[in-house]
Amino acid sequence: MKVSVIIPVYNVKPYLERCVNSVIGQTYKDLDIILVDDGSTDGSGQLCDEIAIRDQRIHVIHQKNQGLSGARNTGLRNANGEYIIFMDSDDEWLIDSGLEKLIEKTDIATDLIVFRHVDIWKNDHKTYLAEYDVENISKLPDAQSVFNHLVLSQQFQMSACFVLVRRTLLLSNDIFFPIGYLSEDIYWSMHLWQHVRKVIVTNLYFYGYYHRGASLSTSESIRTYDSYDKIFTYWKKQCLDGCVNASSIISYLANMWVNRGYVYYLLPKADKPRALEILKRHEDLLDNALTPKAKRVGKLARIIGVKNTAIFLSFYWRMRKHIIVQKI
Repeated sequence: MKVSVIIPVYNVKPYLERCVNSVIGQTYKDLDIILVDDGSTDGSGQLCDEIAIRDQRIHVIHQKNQGLSGARNTGLRNANGEYIIFMDSDDEWLIDSGLEKLIEKTDIATDLIVFRHVDIWKNDHKTYLAEYDVENISKLPDAQSVFNHLVLSQQFQMSACFVLVRRTLLLSNDIFFPIGYLSEDIYWSMHLWQHVRKVIVTNLYFYGYYHRGASLSTSESIRTYDSYDKIFTYWKKQCLDGCVNASSIISYLANMWVNRGYVYYLLPKADKPRALEILKRHEDLLDNALTPKAKRVGKLARIIGVKNTAIFLSFYWRMRKHIIVQKI
């Protein structure tokens, strides 16, 4: 089975060769490697062409800048593998036999394989999330039950880079990334899980996700909150209309609401009123939370209000971040 590896490229010249080398070095060789140069200005596009000369499985597409979603969509439309796997061009795969091990787990009915990633910080410090309860997950009757389990155990990872997915599932259900969104993976993954019928979960720590610098959070802007506003609004309506996994989706979105509270302090002062407006508009998500964390935050918001809850969560996150950075 051919696997299409889709790698959007935008101004990542120092990291690109490491990324691609981890792909072409895989023991699984039947690959269709698509580098989508999304209007790079640092020489990354030229480097893509140079790398492609070394391996005939690599195909380069140059396009005007469309953002991560647009680059991924271009790759998906040009892919020909039976399975698709997305990769960010400043990350790498950590196990040379990793893709082979994933393919070995598939059968004719497998729509999706979920695997683990490793967070890589400064000085190559690595952190590993807890393993999935694979034994019990394998006994669940369907993909919807697996999704529910992952959400309720707070182990659901929405990144498109941490799954191997059947290409026809994406194309036949028009599962593309939304243009103009930040956190587009949330929208995409919710859409994906509406259609998954058979899923396999594995504890293979295959993907190396690099965090730049010492910070545990990327820069925040009001654009992030505006994107979450769109995501919350869209999926709340879908759940009201009776989508698959409605209660678990709402609970997952409640967890995302809490995450927005954690990073509220990173916003410029002028953007905070708009962010609070968005949090207040979607406070109802907390009323239907299923995880203990979001339930506690919901109770707190009812007692002290959304603004004070965001301030409290921000303080908690700053303290937690400081402790973890010191350990790193």
